[in-house]
Amino acid sequence: MKQKFIPQFIPYWDETEIKAVEKILHSDYLNEHKTVREFEKKFSEFVGAKYCITCTSGTTALYIGLMALLEKKSFKSIYIPDYAGIFTSYASIQAGLKPILADVEKNGSLKLGNQPKFTVHSNGRLGKPLDIEDCAQAISHHTKNCISCYSFASTKHITTAGQGGAVCCDDKKTFDILSRLKDLGRNDRQKLKPMSDDFEFWGFNSKFTEIQAAFGLIQLKKLPLRLKRLKKIYRIIINELKNEKITFFDDDPKWYIDMLVDNPSRVLGNLKKLGIQGRRFYRPLHQQTFFAQKQYSEKSFKNSNYLYDHGIWLPSTTNLSNMEITRIIDSVKIALRS
Repeated sequence: MKQKFIPQFIPYWDETEIKAVEKILHSDYLNEHKTVREFEKKFSEFVGAKYCITCTSGTTALYIGLMALLEKKSFKSIYIPDYAGIFTSYASIQAGLKPILADVEKNGSLKLGNQPKFTVHSNGRLGKPLDIEDCAQAISHHTKNCISCYSFASTKHITTAGQGGAVCCDDKKTFDILSRLKDLGRNDRQKLKPMSDDFEFWGFNSKFTEIQAAFGLIQLKKLPLRLKRLKKIYRIIINELKNEKITFFDDDPKWYIDMLVDNPSRVLGNLKKLGIQGRRFYRPLHQQTFFAQKQYSEKSFKNSNYLYDHGIWLPSTTNLSNMEITRIIDSVKIALRS
């Protein structure tokens, strides 16, 4: 009998999300209204921030966060980690900043000094934030007095029906800037007032929907247990594979189950034959076509190159059964030795 294919990650929901969305469909509002405000309040409480605004995607959150920071500080370039998704660099360019690629620590985090930087918490492993942080892979984290950006894409452990993002902060001035940036320069939606025709500030339309918020509220209730399960799965895998030729990180991930091996492409190919899907770590940005033309030196990115040359993400959906986890572990042992 052919075994069920185990994907690297897949979002999941049940009847509670469906009923929450159906309730919105039977109400008066689909556009951003009371349910969005409730989700923003609950999410800010979850991460420990005073304020939260939602927006259309995690990438939009990065852009809005940068634009809010630029209203408070003046700078023309920003350091970003070479080991990261393309999102932070593109958001920086969109905000009119020059992204400067920097190597990372051995765990993938960025720990530069006091120069302007966009810290990306790699798989939940915290870097040293200054003013703004990308928490797309660290969904439960917020640094006090920092602008924190989040993603609710379907590849995360909480999704708002496929896409969505948020920015959290701790001061009212930043919150007001963020609010008007996402709503065509207006603040009317924050108090559920009728929308104004007076446009004093610049902004663009990045409003959330009531359907996204309703879906997200149910997912948010489930998130603590999902993160607890992720930690348990990681510890089981480490314990069962400790005698293999694998390097694990010292601290738990907050996004995907990760490990370092020799020849990750071969290992992933062998896993695929066994019905297990994995994924390579991010390709370093200096190797991406967009940045390669800048002719960065390979010697400048020792750690980001090493992570890409050795890193894989194993299946990380938190509703994996114990039997499926055992199968993944056994398959990794076979894949390493094939």
